[in-house]
Amino acid sequence: MLGKGDDSVKVLNVPTVSTTEVKQNPAKIAAMANDLNTGVYVLNRGKAISVTLTPGQYASLVQAQERLLDLETEQKSLENIKNDDGTRIPATKVSEHGIPDEIDSDDGWE
Repeated sequence: MLGKGDDSVKVLNVPTVSTTEVKQNPAKIAAMANDLNTGVYVLNRGKAISVTLTPGQYASLVQAQERLLDLETEQKSLENIKNDDGTRIPATKVSEHGIPDEIDSDDGWE
């Protein structure tokens, strides 16, 4: 597995190929990722420089990341609601301009 900020492979429990193999037959590497249903690490002089995924694997990864971000946002929102003390910020502090008490029906937006 790769550590944060570390481009060397610590544990080689994933399929790996060299940059030379990628140059010789990139379709073979994509097929390997598909057949093994996992990313294939591309190594240059023993250091991981990229990971080859199929489009489906990449899409699944992006969807999973989006779900996690949604869950994180929901969790933060629930925590904010739980810790809400009822204090509100006046509109004049949110905006440089005051918010009018009445709606101008002739403001050009309708």
